[in-house]
Amino acid sequence: MRLKEKTHRKFVEFFEKISKMYQGKDFELAYSDIQRETGTASVTLKRAIQALAEVGVIEVHAGRNSRYARFRYLLPVQESEEKALEIELNETRNLDDLREEENSQPTGILGAINEDVLELTQLVDHLRRRVRNQEMAIALLQDRLAEIEDKMRKR
Repeated sequence: MRLKEKTHRKFVEFFEKISKMYQGKDFELAYSDIQRETGTASVTLKRAIQALAEVGVIEVHAGRNSRYARFRYLLPVQESEEKALEIELNETRNLDDLREEENSQPTGILGAINEDVLELTQLVDHLRRRVRNQEMAIALLQDRLAEIEDKMRKR
């Protein structure tokens, strides 16, 4: 399963940070907490965790209930920093290539197309923000429900 470079890097950095907090030991996290920290949709969260597990960045095991999981970060800290630098270099090269392509195209038609693309991009970003807000509200409700379930089990 393939993730965008930015999403991949975001999740690797997140799990590295949490692993440092737990000093490299296993840790249990709520999916809603991961979603809140990374700012991703629940579908992206599940895809990212599965992709990172397949690549060997993390190990995932079942948690105390369906809203939690136990994780272990498998990469050493230096390796992830090197990967981040490599990804940054690739992104810089891609941006340079895009700039060169833009400079070589005619400006009249390209300008009109760019305006349309910009407008559509803004609309898509707006919709993404709305969906993310709704998903965050759902995640918060699920987290509260899990707390209530835990309290009921203790009784």
